[in-house]
Amino acid sequence: MIQALEIMNYTLLLIFGTVVSILFAGYEKTPKNQRAIALLIIGILSIQLTSYYSLGLALTAKLYPLITHLPNVLFIEFYLKKPRSIAIVSMLVAFLCCQPPNWLGEALQLIWNGKVTFHIGYSLGLLMMFYLIQRFVVSSVHQVMSYSSRSLAVFGSFPLIYYVFDYTTTIYTGFLYSGAKVIVEFFPSVISMFYIVFIIIYNSEMQRRCRLEMDNLMLQTRSESATHEIMALQQVQRQTAIYRHDMRHHLSLIHNFLEAGDSQEAMTYIQQTQREIDKIVPQRYCENNTVNSIFSAFANKAKQKKVEIMIEAIVPKQLPIPDTEICTLLANGLDNAISAAASSRKSGGKALIPRVRATCHIHKNNLLILVENTLGGKVEMRDGLPYTRKEGHGYGVKSIQMLVDRHQGYYSFSAEEGLFTLQIVLPLGESDGGPI
Repeated sequence: MIQALEIMNYTLLLIFGTVVSILFAGYEKTPKNQRAIALLIIGILSIQLTSYYSLGLALTAKLYPLITHLPNVLFIEFYLKKPRSIAIVSMLVAFLCCQPPNWLGEALQLIWNGKVTFHIGYSLGLLMMFYLIQRFVVSSVHQVMSYSSRSLAVFGSFPLIYYVFDYTTTIYTGFLYSGAKVIVEFFPSVISMFYIVFIIIYNSEMQRRCRLEMDNLMLQTRSESATHEIMALQQVQRQTAIYRHDMRHHLSLIHNFLEAGDSQEAMTYIQQTQREIDKIVPQRYCENNTVNSIFSAFANKAKQKKVEIMIEAIVPKQLPIPDTEICTLLANGLDNAISAAASSRKSGGKALIPRVRATCHIHKNNLLILVENTLGGKVEMRDGLPYTRKEGHGYGVKSIQMLVDRHQGYYSFSAEEGLFTLQIVLPLGESDGGPI
């Protein structure tokens, strides 16, 4: 009876540890993968039985990491295509989860003395533990291991310490049962230190993720704003087309004024019409309507802020990137440049002429953008990017950085000799994502 229960628990333990480690690592539940896992368990069990009958129980227990845990790690790494670090930590955490069923068996044995009670409690513990892990633990463990390599290392450090401790003091030696004080003091101290370090690292990772989520939210808002700006510019283009269509009516009326000899009225009407057209008609810089509209809009903004702006653009009518991405690059670069130039009228007591120069053209299938502006003070740089402590600022720079990085392009920000420069090289190949 007891031998049958031992064999059953041994098999359940192997299935439990193997399946739980694979669940922690994450896998696609397909029939093919299910068969592969079943074959893995059968293969490990065959190796264990062969070792048991040829080498004995004591030596088989010492070889357990090689004949059981190593095949498990290799299966996760090479068959499931998971990183080696994930495979190792998944196995270690699964090993740690194998201990509570043993505690339940020991507790029941203390209440109802007997080996049968222990094995029944152990079997029930394994089944309950598997249900709780699958229901409540797997997703959390998988998420923690996916945060970063640092959080993975900290998370896996305690199971590793326990793994080494357990095999060193119970399998390879009997030191745990010697009653030595160092053993009694060691493990509680390790648990305490691990808990403190893990809380510190985990809190740092959570703060970092919150900042990333906030950045993504702000960048999404910027994208929506760019879309609205393009829609507004397109409306201006439609109004321009309407004025162009109505121009013959204006000319006809002016002709009537001149035929009637009322030249003063004709001049007044011409001036009025010209003012209305100047308000909406974008200046023509190149063949691309979106680039023209953006440059024209920011040229008007520079004029309002009394900033001199020089624009050169040679861009074809069609570009293989979305208009929202062009708007993100140009609008953020020009907006920052005009604002910085407008605030640079004085530097070191000397008056400066606020200026912005922007160029945009195509070279060897790359979109090249250059934006320069006068600089009145110092710009703090961090990791090659301009840094500001003002709340709600700096997202334009992040938008440019993320977009260019996704296209595997190049960007640089520099501030020297009273001049701030933004350079962008954006490959015009196929993009692997939507607009930012």
